[in-house]
Amino acid sequence: MKIKHILPVFIFALLLAGCGPQKTGTAPTSNKNQPLVTKLLVNELPLKDRPFTVLVPHTTNRLFTFVTIGADKAQSASVDVEYQSGDLLKGARASIDTPIASTFVKAIILGSCSTGGKCTFDTDLKSGTEKLKLTFPGQDVTHVLKGDFVFLMGQKNLPDGKVVFEPSKLTAKENLIMLNSFGLPKPIDQGSLEVLLYPIVISSTNDKVISGSFTINQAGVSSAAIYDGSGYRPLKIAQKENVVTIALNQKPWSMKAEITRDDEKGSKESLTLYLLGPIVLYK
Repeated sequence: MKIKHILPVFIFALLLAGCGPQKTGTAPTSNKNQPLVTKLLVNELPLKDRPFTVLVPHTTNRLFTFVTIGADKAQSASVDVEYQSGDLLKGARASIDTPIASTFVKAIILGSCSTGGKCTFDTDLKSGTEKLKLTFPGQDVTHVLKGDFVFLMGQKNLPDGKVVFEPSKLTAKENLIMLNSFGLPKPIDQGSLEVLLYPIVISSTNDKVISGSFTINQAGVSSAAIYDGSGYRPLKIAQKENVVTIALNQKPWSMKAEITRDDEKGSKESLTLYLLGPIVLYK
């Protein structure tokens, strides 16, 4: 008899529990206001969307000029530079002011300065790595463009082993930087041609002829071109197996820039930047 009384009461209690108010804490929450999860994509941005980016030496060798052209489509950007000074690894980081100028220029000190204005500068400069980080409106990824550069007075080959430049005796005395420029200063009317490797630039402090020989380890190259400040013109190449050789003997093109000399207590300087290339390889 006791079982008959207990069972209906138990069933009634279950029914009441099922009819009660729902707990709001168990309902799924909207992620509308939650931050987007950001992925890092390294060197996956298409060539046509990459800003043309270079480092140009200064006559004092106390700093170099960072230039990026075409990054204005990005929502935010920053640059990280690491380089070898003797046996030491040095670095610098800089945010790029927003809204980003179509041509953004910033001087980066090769050394460090105290708050009192006293500076020390790095010597025995060899090679380095540059990382340009870009975010674009409406995208949940950060694009990282990563490339190498070398101070040609200290090292002749890019760290990835793909490109070697052997300067002539006269050019060997010049303060030059060789680097991967990520993008191009002007689109290429390449038709069905495919660009291989990366654009190669040599930057200089003057307009003297740059002469020497490139040795590039890259398979599948059918032709090459060089940008001369207004357009691309073909380059003669020699090939043996997967090695391409290019002989150069020409003046660089130039562009004007204004920098802030943090090594000179923030003074302004107008200067001319000299660039050879980029050199582009086609499949």
